[in-house]
Amino acid sequence: MPREWRIAQAGRGVPLLLLAWLGLPAQAESLRPHDVVYRTSFKGLNAGDLRLTLTRDTAPDAWLYETHAAPSLLASLIVSAKSLEQSRFRVTAAGVEPRGYSLTDGSKEHSEDTTLLYDWQHGRVSGRARGEAVALELAPGTQDAMSIRAAVIVDLLAGREPKEYAMIDGRELKHYVYTRGSRARLDTALGAIDTVIFDSDRKGSDGRGRSWRYWYAPSLGWLPVRIEQREDGRTRLLFVLRSLKWLDATPPPGAPAPH
Repeated sequence: MPREWRIAQAGRGVPLLLLAWLGLPAQAESLRPHDVVYRTSFKGLNAGDLRLTLTRDTAPDAWLYETHAAPSLLASLIVSAKSLEQSRFRVTAAGVEPRGYSLTDGSKEHSEDTTLLYDWQHGRVSGRARGEAVALELAPGTQDAMSIRAAVIVDLLAGREPKEYAMIDGRELKHYVYTRGSRARLDTALGAIDTVIFDSDRKGSDGRGRSWRYWYAPSLGWLPVRIEQREDGRTRLLFVLRSLKWLDATPPPGAPAPH
């Protein structure tokens, strides 16, 4: 799976989207446990499903984020159904702070296996990525390939405009810049949903490489309902919301019924 890829209201009924536009603070408690499945395609061909599950971890304000792949027959030649990606993080006043990351590629060779351990006290991250040792300095806000997804959502829920995020990719630290686009109403598996579009590009990119576009849904706690990876102006990878299940008692206000 790509390494880069890796509620809608706050206080007195004021839409959180409006708070984000105005730069006003939102409620501190925001993330909600959920299980979301995306139908995926690669250059128009069915690639199977991708399941993302967010659950509470044992410590206060701590979370466990997991990705499970259910590849199509064709995609199984590249992605194993036994692969598992995990990120543990906590939510602070400043946003998401990752605590540990692991990727098991599910292959016999384990060539893509990665493990990262964060030491925020000493400002270091260590581990192994694809068979090589990792030792990097940690700056505030540094994310991994999974926690970066949660970091954008947490910032949106808190009324902070997503801007730039540093992400660990193997032994490198890459920076991605998010830019707000237009609004769009999409027909989804959960019905018609209003979304806000954000584009993500690697910092310093000349605009001719791969980029990402996200359709975030305020009514679903800012979960993306559509994700595209683009190359040369064309959609290369596509993730479309197939199902959503909230794992706590009640869905966010205004959220459509699960399908």
